Formats: sequence, C-alpha cells, structure tokens
Amino acid sequence: MSLKLVCTAVLGLGVAASGRHSTESFLQQGIQLLDRDHFADSVAMLSRALEQNPNDARAYYYRALANEMVDRQAAIGDWQSFVDLVATDPEAKQEVTQAQERLQSLKKMPRLPDSLRPSRYAPKAGDYYQESAEPSAGLLWTQFPVNVYADSPPQKWQGALQDALNAWNDVIPLRRVPSRQEANIAISWAGLRGRAGTEQSFIQIREEGDRVFQRLDIASIVLDKSRHWSGPEMRLILLHELGHALGIRGHSSGSKDVMIPVLYETITGSPGNPANLSVGPSARPIPFSSDVPSMRVTSKLTSRDVNTLLRLYNCSGSVVHLKQTS
Repeated sequence: MSLKLVCTAVLGLGVAASGRHSTESFLQQGIQLLDRDHFADSVAMLSRALEQNPNDARAYYYRALANEMVDRQAAIGDWQSFVDLVATDPEAKQEVTQAQERLQSLKKMPRLPDSLRPSRYAPKAGDYYQESAEPSAGLLWTQFPVNVYADSPPQKWQGALQDALNAWNDVIPLRRVPSRQEANIAISWAGLRGRAGTEQSFIQIREEGDRVFQRLDIASIVLDKSRHWSGPEMRLILLHELGHALGIRGHSSGSKDVMIPVLYETITGSPGNPANLSVGPSARPIPFSSDVPSMRVTSKLTSRDVNTLLRLYNCSGSVVHLKQTS
C-alpha cells in the first residue's frame, strides 16, 4: 500500500500535527508488538492509533493481523475496513486481493474447540509459524475430535504412543478409533531404511470457477520398527510425525522443539560415528558433537510447538508487512 494513500487519508481529516505524530507512534508501537507476538497489546495500541485517525488503513491492516489471534469477528471487521479504504487505490491491488482472501478464509473457518483458543498462546515463548503457514494452508482439520487409528502397535511402542496422543490432545482433541475406515490419521509400523518415521497427507481437490480448494482427507504415518529405540526417542518420533499430521507442515530450527527436522543417535561404543536418523519428509542435518555420550532428545511438546499449532488454526496466512512506497 502506498504512503500517498495513507497521507491523503490523514490530511483529509484535518488532524493537527501533534495528532498525526501520535497516530504514527501508536501505529509503529502496535506493529512492533505484533512482531513480538503480543497480539492483545498490539490490538490495544492500534486501536489508539485509530482513535486518532479512524481512516488510517495501515492501522486496520495490522490490527486485523493481530486480531486473528485475539477475536476472529473483530479481525473480519478490520479486514473489511481495510478493503473499503483502499479498494480504489490502483497501487494497492495486491494488498486488497490478499486482504479479501484472508477475509474469506476467516469467514469459512470452523468453530474451534476451547483447547485451540488463541488466548492459550504464550507470547514470551514465540513460535515458528512463519515457516509453516504457507505449506500448511488448506491442510488443517475442520472437524473435531480428530480420529486416530493405530494399526497393531508393537508392545514397546504402546507407552510412547499413548504419551504422544495425550500431549497433542491437550492442544487439539484426538480420539482413538478401532478401524482405519473411521480414521483421519492412520499410524502403522514397518521396517524403514534410514528413517525414523514418515508422514504423508492425502487431500481432496475441487474447483469453483478459477479457484482451487483442497481439503485434508487422511494423514498416514509410518514408523520404523527395525531399530531399537529408547522411550524418549519413540515419543519424539511420534510427537514429530503427529505434529505434521495435525497441521505443522514446516520444521523448527529450535533444538528443543519436537518439530526439529533431524535427530542423531550416538551408537554405543562408537561415539564418533553417529547414525543420521531422519524425522520428517524434508530433513536436513544439524551440528553434532561426538563429546555427547548419548543422544539427547526432546520428548515433550514445547510452548513454541503449541503456539505454532494455535496460530495455524486461528490465522489465515503468513504475516506480510505492507510495502511503504513514496
């Protein structure tokens, strides 16, 4: 969106110089709070900017982004206000299109269970939402609970399986079902070569005019049963692959998050010869120190893992900043 449009809106109101300064100050503070994932505080600050200038399209844009994690109906109203203000600006065609897409996406979102409410977001922890927003688009569950079927889990995996399901169930309702036909997520075990587990999602695609819609049909998880995994390793593998199946299509660069792309095992008796054990469909190596006597793995969800899933289910796309041009 051009600065020319915004300045015209401000000047058209005849706001005094001090008022314009306050509006800009509130706006910039609101954007900074949004970037730091303090969504409610961002909404409050941007509301102050709009009190100074009710026609500031930028404030509506950023408040809409923040409100997606505070109040969905308020976000819908803010996106509509933004579109109304800039619809006739020839330099804002792309921004208008993006805002309209987010608006329609929010309107079509299902009612979410309480466990996915945005108020559960922990701002201090942050997330890796930006890495997952685009690949996850259209690949989220819309009916709850999500049904999970486990096909004859080996005895040694059963405790880890229940632990992983319990952990994710605290964020998104899950239900064990007795048959694959009832399942949204199907888990099975096989001998995998060089991989700890894989996840593959199947979607249904339909077209309406020039738009293509996709809906998640079933997610299939296959876990390796050929190696001797420790309890923490099995929990991590299950948490990771379930994270993909529940909607986190990207990976985290945080070493403590369960959605790390690769895990390493130190083979007993050969500490300098780690085996590369991939987790996820697009694994990449991370540094390994042979001084570590045994494999250290995260076997619990972190606040960043939870925050990322919360944002995926409440927001309608990546956070994109407005281009400010003269």
